[in-house]
Amino acid sequence: MRFKHETRKAMKTTTNNETKANDQRTNVLDFSTTLTELKKTVDPALIRQRAGRRDRNGQMHMVEYVEWHTVADILDEHAPNWGHTVKDIRSIGEIITVTVAITIDGVTREGVGTGKLASETGIKKAEHDALKRAAVKFGIARELYKKEFEATAVQDEYVSQVAERRPAASDPVAKSIGDMVTAKQLGMIRAIGREAGVDVTLECNEMFKCSVEELSKRAASDLIDHLQAVTRNVAAAPMRRAG
Repeated sequence: MRFKHETRKAMKTTTNNETKANDQRTNVLDFSTTLTELKKTVDPALIRQRAGRRDRNGQMHMVEYVEWHTVADILDEHAPNWGHTVKDIRSIGEIITVTVAITIDGVTREGVGTGKLASETGIKKAEHDALKRAAVKFGIARELYKKEFEATAVQDEYVSQVAERRPAASDPVAKSIGDMVTAKQLGMIRAIGREAGVDVTLECNEMFKCSVEELSKRAASDLIDHLQAVTRNVAAAPMRRAG
């Protein structure tokens, strides 16, 4: 009797293991099918455009993208068991970063978005961008963002080259009211930023580790020269978009 009991127990264990193995194979196949669907080209009717950059002739170049709710609709259709979680929120100066994780069939991928901290719209934008960037890692709208990612790499390389060439003020922060950036300089900095699509706050912080309003006249002049140099070469390297 003991032998029969042990035999039945062993057979049951084997059956359970086989069932689990079959379930795992099924999940892998299901996930593979889901990925194939998510990677399909997005319906052109769902693609939007926004202003991207101006070339040296002043012509505006557009960037194609999909909105966050379009991404959510695609996930609902092809991966109805998907879920998302906000993993991290942190502020860096006037900027907020949000990390979002999307999970499909036990597989999790993350994306990071940024926005302006002082604006509720900026905070929502950060979460929505993070959602889209996590979704891209599952293949959604990857064909649209691939060009943008490549352009960003070219831009970063160009900006690094400019940074190596530019003379920076030894002490960028003004030490007195008389040495502070002038209203005219501030106006020029913001005007160049608007025209080129550059977030001058981020650019100044990266270059001098301080805000635009803290700059000395010499440092403000250096920043203006830098922005103008980047603007002249905008055709060769797409600019950072403001906001």
